Amino acid sequence: MDDGILVSAIEKILKSGMDRVDLLALESNTITAASRLGKPETIIQADAAAVTIRFSKGKRSAVIATDNVDELNEDSFVEKARFAVENSPEEEVGFRPSFSELCKSFDYPDISDEQKVSAEELIANALECEQTALGVKGITNSEGAEASSCRSRIIVMKDDNFYACYKRTVHQLAVVTLAEKDGSLERDWDFSKKIYYSDLKTPEQIAKKAAERTLKKMGAQKISSRKVPVIFDRRIAGRLLGDLLEALNGASVAKGISFLKNKLYRKIFCEGLSVTDSCKVPRGLRSHPFDSDGLECFDLSLITNGTLNSFLLNTRYANMLGLKSTAHAKGFDGISPHNARVENGSVSFEDLLKSIKNGLYVTEVLGRGLNPVTGNYSQGAAGFLIENGEITRPVHEITIAGNFEDMFSDCVVASDLEIETGIDSPSLLINNITVGGT
Repeated sequence: MDDGILVSAIEKILKSGMDRVDLLALESNTITAASRLGKPETIIQADAAAVTIRFSKGKRSAVIATDNVDELNEDSFVEKARFAVENSPEEEVGFRPSFSELCKSFDYPDISDEQKVSAEELIANALECEQTALGVKGITNSEGAEASSCRSRIIVMKDDNFYACYKRTVHQLAVVTLAEKDGSLERDWDFSKKIYYSDLKTPEQIAKKAAERTLKKMGAQKISSRKVPVIFDRRIAGRLLGDLLEALNGASVAKGISFLKNKLYRKIFCEGLSVTDSCKVPRGLRSHPFDSDGLECFDLSLITNGTLNSFLLNTRYANMLGLKSTAHAKGFDGISPHNARVENGSVSFEDLLKSIKNGLYVTEVLGRGLNPVTGNYSQGAAGFLIENGEITRPVHEITIAGNFEDMFSDCVVASDLEIETGIDSPSLLINNITVGGT
């Protein structure tokens, strides 16, 4: 993508009578290779470019996007933008940071890998991963393996000569395995996702972990309904954190559709629960030097020992709430966390397990679980019984339910945090959850 075309487009839009112009551009090259039952299934190489522009005049604004960069300098595009602005409602709340607030010095995290990965390497990785998994005794089938490599460039430009740009790479390898015995079919998966190709787990490591998880679930049974302590595996605890971050999203708070809307600066969770968001972690999957508003990103403590310190905010919703932006703008209206994590607690997973006489260890959940308006939580799940401090029989076809505020006010945080997705958590023990079974 030629940056000159973007500069020219901004100049042309201003000449058409617009007061302000904000531009976001993304260009990417992605290679994806997949295998199925030991054979290459797909190899896709895609180049993409997308530009989103917000045009403003007085208190009116509109957003137009295109994946045809050449269209930006056409008169019809400018006319379409002007028509959209003139027919949009007036807004009383400012959505744009002042020039003085914009990022001035750029501290770029290490999020771009110079190593080029070929389609041949990717398909070889996918094939090795799947074949290794299928070679594990007890694994009877596979939903395939997939490897991908993406290189992208992100640009933020404004009419006041603000220009910022950074590059990012993401490499990934994943496999899904199946096992069937006596009419019982189980599946599970493993993956590795990294900024640097050399940091990926090996195809063998991923394959064996997926197979191990699948085989452990064989012979799963239903259980009766009960109310017991539940340990959420790291993978699932990370999903709970993702749900919690949805409730911390400033857009939800400003619209009154978050159960946390009136809880800022209050201690509402357990003493051991702390959530941080770090923006410039080297090789961090969700690291950014600046957000879509052009504000420099900074580390943020969202929850400290159970006290809610901050919401995730862009400029628009910060202004609506009378707060300061936390530099989490994604696009012109979205909000997204950076590298968010529940901080390690002081209890090992093993000691957490030993503390439970009768309970449940959840390793899989189905669908979305949280109602962000009420905080009520309900989700299909599978996992293992905990009996006398030990993981025993696999169980499935159960439902777990509670309320997030109640759940996280009576919880224990383990010390087994691993950074895998950019939204991560140690294992979590929730002391009293309703488990629905037969």
